Amino acid sequence: MQYELYLKYDATISIGLHGHWGDLCQHNWADIMYWENNENVDVNDDEDEGVKIGILNWVNYNQALAMAHGVNMTNIPFLSMQRHSIALLDLDYTNISQETIDEIGTASNPNIVLLLHFGISAAYRKRGFGEEIMKGFIEEMKGKCGYIVIVHNEPAQLEKYKRHESLYVKQGVELDGFEKDPGKAQWKLNAFWQRCGFRRFKDYDNAFICNVDQAVPERRHVNVTTC
Repeated sequence: MQYELYLKYDATISIGLHGHWGDLCQHNWADIMYWENNENVDVNDDEDEGVKIGILNWVNYNQALAMAHGVNMTNIPFLSMQRHSIALLDLDYTNISQETIDEIGTASNPNIVLLLHFGISAAYRKRGFGEEIMKGFIEEMKGKCGYIVIVHNEPAQLEKYKRHESLYVKQGVELDGFEKDPGKAQWKLNAFWQRCGFRRFKDYDNAFICNVDQAVPERRHVNVTTC
């Protein structure tokens, strides 16, 4: 069976610092799309975008621009007020230590990607699609950032919002049938990040980081693109 996986950008929100110095952060939303090439598909149908099977949500932090203007993450509430932001702040150019660099490796690009949400509907799980998308995403970030970091890492099915529906459910991600035991679910998610090329970040609880320069994802021959 031939198929494609790709990211369809849904929205990008620019986050500046009081309107100055351009875009220090960009908040990006993308739908994870699955397109199957079979005998029932008209390959000439440009409107056939496939099926939405999940979502990916991340922030590009332009630390090179922040350095040029003498500001850091503490000047950007969107970053400094993230849950478990202490791990993220360890990567700030005014705070990063040699011990941290020795652990995670040097990066040729000071920019950072903060991964916020990633989820695939239950019907498309256990088929390797998650790894394909994430490894493709890491490849896409080469040359654009030095690190991809996950600081509030929780299984999609366990995400709770007070008085509100889960973000994943609101975005059409089907969660029925997922592991309900919190410990097992977290263990499975952590193992997933490690298969994708991430490593645990210091002793922070369930925090992960990927040095993009060092990542060499082993991928199957599946087309993973962003559009």
